[in-house]
Amino acid sequence: MRKTLALAAMALGIAGLGAATAHAETLTVDGSYPTVDACASDGNNGRFQAGGVQLRGEDGWQWSCDQGWDGQWYMTIFR
Repeated sequence: MRKTLALAAMALGIAGLGAATAHAETLTVDGSYPTVDACASDGNNGRFQAGGVQLRGEDGWQWSCDQGWDGQWYMTIFR
């Protein structure tokens, strides 16, 4: 009985993890950067422009800088 309950709890936990990931928001900031330092400088500012909407770090948005196929750096914001 304990094994059955433990397995059921684990299955529900895994299903919940998948549901939480499915609701994550990810956006690419408008524009690109010539260097990773320029991207990081903008990210450390804490205010982002994506799709014409101003997003703020205080609202739970985090950022990362990723290099694109063209050699430019693009900021991705997520929460």
